[in-house]
Amino acid sequence: MKKRAWCFFLIFLFQFLFANFQFLHAQVKFENPQINAESKVLFTVSHNLTGTVSYKTLFMADATKTDATRIITCFPERMEMIAGGAVLQVRNRYGSARYSVSDSTLSWIKREDSIPADAKAMLPQAVSPDGKWACYIKKTDAATGKLYLRNMSTLEDFLLNDRCDFDFDEIPAKWAGDGSVFVYEKGGCLYFGDPKAIYQKVQMDEDFRKIGEGSINCVSWASSKYLIYINRDLIYKISAKELYTRALYSQMVGIGIVIGRLPLGFDGRKDKFWVNPLINQIVTINANSVISSYRVNGTASSYLTSVYSKPFKAISGSPVDYDVFFCGDGSQILWVNLISLEDGKRNSTVYRLSSELKELNRVENASRPLLSPDGRKIVFASQKMAYIYDLGTWLELGRLPGEHVYSYVWASPQLLYVGGESTVREWKLAANNRFPNEGRVLFLSAVGSAFWKPNAENIVCAQSATNKATFYYFDAFKNIWQASADDSRTSFEYMKKAEVSVYAVQNAHYRVYTGLTDNKLFENALYIRNFSGNGTSYALYPETVKPSDERKKLALIFDALDSADGLTHILAVLADYNIKATFFLNGEFIRRYPQECKQIIESGHDCASMYFSVADLTEKGFVIDEEFIRRGLARNEDEFYAATGRELSLLWHAPFYKATKPIKEAGEASGYKYIEAGRLALDSYTLEKSADGNKWYLGAKDLVKLYVDSAEPNMVIPINVGVTEGTRTDYLYEKLSLLIGDFLDLGYEFTLVRNIK
Repeated sequence: MKKRAWCFFLIFLFQFLFANFQFLHAQVKFENPQINAESKVLFTVSHNLTGTVSYKTLFMADATKTDATRIITCFPERMEMIAGGAVLQVRNRYGSARYSVSDSTLSWIKREDSIPADAKAMLPQAVSPDGKWACYIKKTDAATGKLYLRNMSTLEDFLLNDRCDFDFDEIPAKWAGDGSVFVYEKGGCLYFGDPKAIYQKVQMDEDFRKIGEGSINCVSWASSKYLIYINRDLIYKISAKELYTRALYSQMVGIGIVIGRLPLGFDGRKDKFWVNPLINQIVTINANSVISSYRVNGTASSYLTSVYSKPFKAISGSPVDYDVFFCGDGSQILWVNLISLEDGKRNSTVYRLSSELKELNRVENASRPLLSPDGRKIVFASQKMAYIYDLGTWLELGRLPGEHVYSYVWASPQLLYVGGESTVREWKLAANNRFPNEGRVLFLSAVGSAFWKPNAENIVCAQSATNKATFYYFDAFKNIWQASADDSRTSFEYMKKAEVSVYAVQNAHYRVYTGLTDNKLFENALYIRNFSGNGTSYALYPETVKPSDERKKLALIFDALDSADGLTHILAVLADYNIKATFFLNGEFIRRYPQECKQIIESGHDCASMYFSVADLTEKGFVIDEEFIRRGLARNEDEFYAATGRELSLLWHAPFYKATKPIKEAGEASGYKYIEAGRLALDSYTLEKSADGNKWYLGAKDLVKLYVDSAEPNMVIPINVGVTEGTRTDYLYEKLSLLIGDFLDLGYEFTLVRNIK
């Protein structure tokens, strides 16, 4: 028994140290300050905040004018092509910048005046294919926002929907291939809009632009000419030219031409579909599990011909989501993103779908694939490499090595822009119809080291690959970086010597340095020491030294009683935000889902106990004593170890959070800490339970709003992995990304529940 207790202590100590270490450096930090003879200051700002991409941004300031700072690297968190492919838009935590293709200049159109201390989730935009327009949502509260159409040239906005569901991942709007018309969701119905007519103020009233009921998942553009709309099981083909006519006379002629029926009903809340440009093939994914491929006959009264329809099963992992691409030979490429059951890692499997499902290859930790404008090529990134494949043959057309890729966007079928951790590069199709293994650098995303060039005002930096380094100098007029023509400076030895000789922290008038700050949101502050007058020192950014409390902490815990319905989605979202959480596992869950238990712990999450049975321990008929609780907790430990080869953390709570004081004390005597969160476990309430008036039912969106509106430091939010008994219209785990994004916006930092006071 002593040996067992000692093992538990070591496990607990390791987990405690690991859990605290991962949040130790989660702050904003100033680094490498330098000043030249002209009192121009160089420095980097690094962010390492949960839920956002970590990178260093290089700044230039003037010690004589502390309000004039300039950002001289531009990290591509998101990129879009606008102005008909003439401008590359880059967005990150500091704002939006635009790169002009014609004159190779980079300019910021919107930027933060100060250093953002809190993590912010980047908001998506639905940009039209011609780059002239975009739809986006401006958040108004925790779960809702306003949908706008934006003119990307003038930045003028037009309100489309004053109250829509907010989402950090998707926009409820879809554009036709030529950008001439779009469809958007509003109040459970679908409408179309003409951006030119809107800004010319000749757009007809919305009542005459209604397509029908449904969500944005119920429509898909087959091409610039035709929109496909699914209403329950009926499939409509709508000509873009006839949208106005059919909308005006919909009561007489209906919306579109019915081209067939689906054997399975289509639920726009949970299902998705894809259609090819010829409108003779449709692929559906029902409930994220059943894959169906159909041939369209064009007969209104007949069901589509089923080519393939089976639940997706893969021994390599559980599916997160899917992408479908159509090939010229009538087959489809099915891209499935999965989470491995063995090691919890993200990976993707590529299949050719025809009358059967044939695996083509697997890609570890891949980014989402993006189809070229001509529909013939696909780009994705994995393991510090970007790849382009021919869609029809699935043969590699090129790979771009050297750095981790965060974003990419097609400018044309022959031209791609790739945003990496160090550079943003142009990748162009060569004469041999392949993409070369190198790209032209447009500007730098981030720098590892930068310094003033000796005896000059130029800024120089080195980007390294293996044992070589490429030197760049900053073009202050164009706001971009260009490779140095001096090829002799290629070794790390030169770089180190150069850094030592030119790194300077003072000139004749000023000294720059980093120092402590009372602002707990920053690890340090950047100071300027003025030698003239009284010799004062002051912070370059005054807000970084204003006293503040530590970042507020929040813990998410996930209760797995006897259902694993939402587990894959939960693990995927947590991985996207790089958040670790605690899962409380009941013995029934462990016995039903041993592989999923291993998947949770191999994904890096903490696993704790929810007792060995699903019984309500407070019900009459149970004789509860310390021995009963001890045996139940020990049995859960043993079953978890048998399933995973790992030990449970010494944290627990009773099933349904129902426990008396003696029950909690019995667990404490067994070495366990009891976690209280029952008053917030509202997502287990079902419609059946609320019918008797004793339970307060809230949908997922309302639950998010409730938790955000009642936010407080050291809050613990419980989320059910699945509900097997009773009915809910939706589940809180479906809105996990929204919940996390909202709390990041409020300045919260996510931690493990063991760290909550």
